Amino acid sequence: MASLEELFAKAQAHHQARRFSDAEEIYIEILRRDPHHADALNLLGTTLAQSHRPEKAVEFVRRAIQLKPNQAPYHVNLGVILQDLGRYDQAKASYERAIKADKHFPESYYNLAKLFKQMELPEAALLSYEQLLSIDPTRTDALVNMGNILFDNGQLEQAIKCFQTAANINPKAGRKNNRALINLANTYRRQGEDEQAIQIYDQVLGNRFHDGVRIKQATTLPVVYRDAAHIAEVRERFTDGLDQLLKDDLALVDPALEISTTNFFLAYQARLNRDLQQKLAAVILKCCPKLAYVAPHCENPIAKKGKIKIGFLSAYFRRHSIGRLMQGLIAEISKDEFEVVVITPQGQRDPIARNIQGNADTVVFLPDDTFEAQQAVAAEALDILFYADLGMDVRTYFLAFARLAPLQCVTWGHPDTTGIPNIDYFISSELIEPQGAEDHYSEKLYQLKSLPTRYYPVELPDELKSRVDFGFEEGATLYLCPQSAIKHHPDIDIIFGEILRRDDNAVIAVVEGAVADWTAQVRARLQVTIPDVEARISVVPRQSPEDFIALQNAADVILDTPHFSGGNTSFEAFALGKPVVTHDGDFMRGRVTAGMYRRMKITDCIADSLDEYVEIALKLGLDESYRSEVSERIRNSSDILFNDPDVVLEFEEFFKSALPKG
Repeated sequence: MASLEELFAKAQAHHQARRFSDAEEIYIEILRRDPHHADALNLLGTTLAQSHRPEKAVEFVRRAIQLKPNQAPYHVNLGVILQDLGRYDQAKASYERAIKADKHFPESYYNLAKLFKQMELPEAALLSYEQLLSIDPTRTDALVNMGNILFDNGQLEQAIKCFQTAANINPKAGRKNNRALINLANTYRRQGEDEQAIQIYDQVLGNRFHDGVRIKQATTLPVVYRDAAHIAEVRERFTDGLDQLLKDDLALVDPALEISTTNFFLAYQARLNRDLQQKLAAVILKCCPKLAYVAPHCENPIAKKGKIKIGFLSAYFRRHSIGRLMQGLIAEISKDEFEVVVITPQGQRDPIARNIQGNADTVVFLPDDTFEAQQAVAAEALDILFYADLGMDVRTYFLAFARLAPLQCVTWGHPDTTGIPNIDYFISSELIEPQGAEDHYSEKLYQLKSLPTRYYPVELPDELKSRVDFGFEEGATLYLCPQSAIKHHPDIDIIFGEILRRDDNAVIAVVEGAVADWTAQVRARLQVTIPDVEARISVVPRQSPEDFIALQNAADVILDTPHFSGGNTSFEAFALGKPVVTHDGDFMRGRVTAGMYRRMKITDCIADSLDEYVEIALKLGLDESYRSEVSERIRNSSDILFNDPDVVLEFEEFFKSALPKG
């Protein structure tokens, strides 16, 4: 008969090889012979947990702890099982008991940090990782996890230090360093440091030829451009990269995980993107053909009887620009003619999210996995799938490659064509599209007569901060550019420079970008392009939604960004009666504010050129009576933007007319 030591070693071998049933059988035999064998009780518990029997697992690990209460690994194992069961407070107590039993056992801190991250307590998670690293500074997994938390918090420089430290612990580790290196490259990419990101991706590809990293590398773009030549150079590199990928054999299991990004920043170059978007879509379909899944009910669609089942899909159905643009349509579309399904990730809880979900007949929460998400949406057997935006969220972008409804369309949430073959229509408006706009889209362009949103009236705070509260003098003429730094095309430097040179009383305020590095890059460019007046441009920190409205109210003149205009910010400005100077761009994304003016039948502040833009801005800034007169006209006309009686009916008519007849 084998000894207990021999049996235990055999059980551990099975356990480590993930032969859980064999390991379980031997652990039970050991406990039959010695019911007080604490290690067997502990490992039987972990085996049961790994075999998806967590409740039973808890019982055995607790018995082990009763026998040996000072064994830190036992407490950690119990904590992991309780955490998987969602019993976070009990899991936390288990990890803390492990630390009390052995303050030098690193797994206690590691698992406690992961728990804090899951509980959305990032600062506590970072502290636990720091405690672990004080015990074992070589734990690259802790460094990478710390870096990820810092990345999510927008602390990109600190994240870079974590990833660099992890990669440098054993620089010859090759593939073992890939996780740290990929995350390092992703962080540089987020900063807008495209050349550094590409160099790190190269390093990863030297360790392992990975198609996801190749695609990520080829599609890496800056956020801030130096000048028009820089844009041309980047586009050439982008095009060459896609052309090379189309020549090669590519294979990915799930692009959402392996590419894990979209080409969101392409839209900010003020160029026609249809061909590049289609080329990128072709690359993605080549590397993962199963993205083009066709739901069974779409293979032979039949003529519709009864209500039309329409799915509205976005990751941003919450207090976000997309939520604001979409909540009115979802609430007011005819529930006699349409059955409404809202499709969105779980966890959206703010008032806009509750409003959108409350106006749906059904709410479907998107799984994280692309192919599970395909099945979840396909199960609804939708007649129409309406994407509120495509190109901002990774999950929804890759989901859009599937055919999940006979009619699939997208609108201006991200105002650029998708290039995706299974998106049939792009819904826009005559008010914001230029002549010949059909050629800008891979989708069939449908133009409403109204703006494509039922936008609810802006709720203005009862009390608004003054310009002094934001640090500006009462006597200055305050020109505010409220748009994100990513919209600051090099042409805006010309506008800023001319306004500041010709209005001695002018101060220009810009709002810090979502990533501080973007604003710093814009500032550095301004110091080169308009060094004589750049010091009169002030950067205002990011504001709460209420204070952002107050900041716009404090301004004398609002400066829209050329080539990619404001959306929600312009709605807010017009609700305040503020004049917004805008440029009628070559593409819809640069014409949205102008479209709002056209809807109000006010054209004074729409410029056809940068020179005209400057003249309009200066007239508003220097002539207070003219500015007041324009503001009054905006106040008298802006109701049409918020109480448009026609837009929901226009959407309904489109949905009914475009639906395949079967």
